[in-house]
Amino acid sequence: MSIVADHLTWRIGGRTVVDGVSLAAEPGKVLGLLGPNGSGKTSLLRLLAGLRRPHQGTVRLDGADIARLGRRSLARRVAFVEQHAATSADLKVIDVVRLGRFPHRSPFSGWTGADEAAVDEALRRTGLTSKRLERWHALSGGERQRTHIARALAQTPTELLLDEPTNHLDIQHQIGLLQLVSSLSMTCIVSLHDLNHAAMFCDRLLILDRGRVVADGTPDEVLTESLLREVFAVEARVETSPHHARPHIHFLPHGTVRRDDGQTPRSLSPARSAV
Repeated sequence: MSIVADHLTWRIGGRTVVDGVSLAAEPGKVLGLLGPNGSGKTSLLRLLAGLRRPHQGTVRLDGADIARLGRRSLARRVAFVEQHAATSADLKVIDVVRLGRFPHRSPFSGWTGADEAAVDEALRRTGLTSKRLERWHALSGGERQRTHIARALAQTPTELLLDEPTNHLDIQHQIGLLQLVSSLSMTCIVSLHDLNHAAMFCDRLLILDRGRVVADGTPDEVLTESLLREVFAVEARVETSPHHARPHIHFLPHGTVRRDDGQTPRSLSPARSAV
């Protein structure tokens, strides 16, 4: 396995946000993180990226505890694209993408042909070649998101973590981005809100509810009508799509349901609240 998390727990202000989560991300595959708002997806990604230290549990990268890896060594392997990344600097797109090369360079090394090739390829794959000289602050929200993904690709990681990367993107670029992620020859862990997109592009899914794992498996195994009712509080019908042979969810009008805490159903194993 490429990334393995073992019983991760993380708390803030007395609340347990990530509650005993274990997972294994297979090399070259896409693992999707799903769950309602507040289920702990972003916090889990930050733990996997080494940006937070768990109160309990470990994250291992090819068997090595990431807590013992230097930040530069970890950055050469793992790239993380946040949901809301911003900068106040007056940078061009090309400058932002070039930041992805920093983990591969010493403080006194010059810019190399390999650096330039990695940046050019990242711009091409994210459809930003024609935008390379545009100013960051002149970009749309979707273009800024694609720029940060290009920065991550320029990092040439072997593991790519993305927190709701399709936010701010129109439908064309949502599909294009997820096609790109699913085509990469690297391990990808991506949190998503669109369940049908997750079904189409992820090899496996991990479902979180209030910080705990409530389901783990292939889209066919995980995306059931009962789980949609119990975790996401919606009534739906799930069928195999004749177009891509993956599950396709048909949400029913007026199909929301409630559970005994007044939020979403809780017939799955109980868990503490998460953010």
